[in-house]
Amino acid sequence: MPIVYLQPSDLSAVQAARVLAFLNAASSAAQLDRDIEFPGEPDIGLRLGQRLLDARAALGGQFTDIVQVRAIRLIGPERFTEICVAALGLEPTRWVELFYGGAPYATPTETGLALTLALHPQDAWLGEPRTLRLQVNDHGGTPRAGVAVTVQTSIGRLVYLYGFRRIEGQAVTVLTGGDGSAELELLTPPSEPLTETQQAALETALGGLDAQAAHPLALEAGLRAMADTYLRDRSYSLRSAVDLYVRDAHGAAIDTISRARWKLAWPVDSGLIQADVLDAEDRGTSLARAVRTATWIDWVEPWVSFLADVLEGGTPLEQDLATRAKTGDGAVIDDLLNLAQTHLAGRAGRAAEWVGKRQVEAAVDRFIGSGVDVLPAAARDAVVSQLGVAAAEVGPRTLGSYTLSAATRQDLGQRIDTVAQLNLAEFEHIGVLAREVEARATAVDAQLRQVQELAQAVNQDRLAIDTRIDSFDTRYQSFDSRYASFDTRYSSFDSRYSSFDSRYASFDTRYADFDSRYTLIGTRLNDFDVRYGQFSTDVSRFNTDLATFDQNRVTLNTRIDSVDTNLKNVVSVNNLRLTRG
Repeated sequence: MPIVYLQPSDLSAVQAARVLAFLNAASSAAQLDRDIEFPGEPDIGLRLGQRLLDARAALGGQFTDIVQVRAIRLIGPERFTEICVAALGLEPTRWVELFYGGAPYATPTETGLALTLALHPQDAWLGEPRTLRLQVNDHGGTPRAGVAVTVQTSIGRLVYLYGFRRIEGQAVTVLTGGDGSAELELLTPPSEPLTETQQAALETALGGLDAQAAHPLALEAGLRAMADTYLRDRSYSLRSAVDLYVRDAHGAAIDTISRARWKLAWPVDSGLIQADVLDAEDRGTSLARAVRTATWIDWVEPWVSFLADVLEGGTPLEQDLATRAKTGDGAVIDDLLNLAQTHLAGRAGRAAEWVGKRQVEAAVDRFIGSGVDVLPAAARDAVVSQLGVAAAEVGPRTLGSYTLSAATRQDLGQRIDTVAQLNLAEFEHIGVLAREVEARATAVDAQLRQVQELAQAVNQDRLAIDTRIDSFDTRYQSFDSRYASFDTRYSSFDSRYSSFDSRYASFDTRYADFDSRYTLIGTRLNDFDVRYGQFSTDVSRFNTDLATFDQNRVTLNTRIDSVDTNLKNVVSVNNLRLTRG
């Protein structure tokens, strides 16, 4: 889209309300990414959409002023303009005309340029961001768009957001928008850059302080409240941001001799801001220039002074040291160091630790100067010579090297006492042991001589064994010759055996085939036995039936004979009747 940017002041009340309603109705970053879309242009995207939603949630869930939208970090003039154009439903190619009636591109009525600088807010704390607005017009008062302006600062850093680019340094070049203006951010960061959460926490804390206060004492309540917030366990972001600024000002804030003076007047840092419109031919000639002085109120040293007051609340440390010295035992230095560490323990933050260590050192110095009179002479000398050096090494989590050396010294003393307990009787016992050792050495010498005699006898036996070995070698050579003859005969046998082995292998193969056939016959024979058994059973049943049949046949023949006889009788009777008749 054209390099013409809107500012919150360019919108009417009705237009601003429409933009706020548009943003308050958005339910997700994806919706903002979809609704604020310019073809071919890098626009809001999911990241900045989510940043808008987070800022809205931090404001209680609703944007109530159009300035709140423009103040969101990374929502520069281009992103702000794109939001307004999308929310108002303007045609991207015509919105410049609708807003300005083409004035940004009108022909200048006069030659030459005029450059002005404006800084907001006028008074700011060290670490607070400030808005630097520049305006380029011709001598006729017409805004000039697309003019390159180089801005320099002698203190802090300039930040210019152009699209998704973040240009940062002590000198940057910007382009004016359609209204002839451009905006930058002027920061005064510590030597180690802050994260976004650290910067936000610092701005919130400083936002509760009146930059118009005449001196730090007028803001005592606010600075003490900031110190209390710093010391809270959950104030990590604020604590880490403050520690960075305190570290940079360590010499003035921590090692100062008279801390009370920081409560009487504000330290102020100032720098020069210069803006130049350079000629197009890059000859280094300034066509227009504007210069402005920027000042920051340095809150670090006064705040550290009030932090020290908060940390010193309660009984002063030197009084506790004097009380402990009166009631302490012989290890008075250890007791005083433990008390000093207790004073530092549990303090959150490096600034609190640094201030606490200086308080401990000062309290110890005052105690050595006026409070050691209550100690015995021996203890007094030890405290005066050792306590100050030892206290300088005390921290929230350590007592320094003094306690280590003291423990080492105590352990060494115990060991020396143990050695000293060796009395004369023990030395006499050692003498008795020495005499016993000498007697045993004499016995060992005698045994050594016996061993030497045995060694000579063993040597003689060895010579006899060597002679027998020579005889054995001769007999072995004879055996070796006979064995060679046997080996020849065995080789012949081996050859014959190899032939037998080959024939046996052939037999084994044939036997294996026979075994397979024999197994098959056995299987068939078993089947035959089963079938033969069944056949035998059937034959037995047949014989039984045949015997029964024979019996029935005999009975039947008998009956037939009886019937024949009866029939013959009947025939005879009938014939007799016929004859008589």
